[in-house]
Amino acid sequence: MRTNKFFKTGLLLFVASLGLISCGDDDKEPEIVIDPVSENVEYYIEGKVVADNAALEGVSVTVGEATATTDENGQYSLTVKDKKTYTVSFAKKGYKTVSDASVEIANNATNKSLIALNVTMSKEGVAVTVDPESDKVITEKGEGETEDAQTVLTIPVGAVSTATDVTLTPYLEAVATDVTPGSKEEAIPMTNIAISSSQDAALNQDVTLSVANASSSDYYFDEVEVYEKTNARAIGDWKKYADAAFDKATNSYIAAIKKGSSLNQDYSIRVKSEKNVSETKNDEILKEDSYSNAGNMSATTYDIPYTAKLGWEISASGLDEGALSLVKAAIAAQEGGSEGVYTVNKTFTAHVSGDYILYFSCKAKYVEKEYTFSIAGKKAVAKVKHYLGTDFIYTNQSASMHGGGSME
Repeated sequence: MRTNKFFKTGLLLFVASLGLISCGDDDKEPEIVIDPVSENVEYYIEGKVVADNAALEGVSVTVGEATATTDENGQYSLTVKDKKTYTVSFAKKGYKTVSDASVEIANNATNKSLIALNVTMSKEGVAVTVDPESDKVITEKGEGETEDAQTVLTIPVGAVSTATDVTLTPYLEAVATDVTPGSKEEAIPMTNIAISSSQDAALNQDVTLSVANASSSDYYFDEVEVYEKTNARAIGDWKKYADAAFDKATNSYIAAIKKGSSLNQDYSIRVKSEKNVSETKNDEILKEDSYSNAGNMSATTYDIPYTAKLGWEISASGLDEGALSLVKAAIAAQEGGSEGVYTVNKTFTAHVSGDYILYFSCKAKYVEKEYTFSIAGKKAVAKVKHYLGTDFIYTNQSASMHGGGSME
């Protein structure tokens, strides 16, 4: 009897030990991992480079130690680590270098967010030798090549005292699009012209600067001014120099560069406008989803893909083609690059801890603007939607804390 009693006691202890082992498996702790998406803080400067309204491939883009080269679509991508204002340079042989483009990663930028910087580059002008004894007609293409030329400089006999090589290069400054909300009146650039001379001497008499109209001669801006750059190294540092007149015969805007001025000088041809800018918005959801690893105690990985929208688009109902071409040219100079919305694909690989749920959302940031111009005595109004970049919002949450989580 005693042996049987000991046997029963041993059997009960064995069964109890099996139960303890089973409970230990059920109570396994979830595997917690560091997620590189949330731990690795970085921001992206993305954009498109165009020249003559076409994508420009092979442009070297540099910010600090980060470099990129534009692809066949003119697009580039740079990664930066800090919230601050960056100076970005763009260079390609045969084109005027852009060395002072500015873009800001704002203090409220979310990790992995994206900001756009679109740039228009211009071919370097062709040098022409000017001497005191002869008239010269110079364009960005060289001497006398006025057909389809954007700028023309007419230099009369005796305007210079010694022979000098003169070059005209039309260009647009690379500036971040205006996102300051509110209404204002301002003269906005249609184009800038860099005039360079191998001999820095003052003009002996007036010379004539002409800039081609971007439409037929029936459509022209009524109020056009010429500005002079006051600091060659500072972007946006201009002052009014003169008024420009529209010449219907040549379909161009004409102004005099005055006696005593230098041929080493930048000028800006500007049109008066009214502009209304909205608050920056981020209510357009590009991607919103979640991934559940609840109930699985092992960590896993998950790819988070989204497609960002960048660039800008115009709506101008009621404008005919002639007025619209003028408006588009002026707006392109303000918004950067050329009209059109393009996409950028991004993918992040997240590490999701055991028994965790991943939530993520990507929202487009944009502003809406309304431009008003006076064209041939009539008001022309156009609306612009400009995609500035994206906000990427992301969180990992323990399933034990899950209560139907969402992204705000």
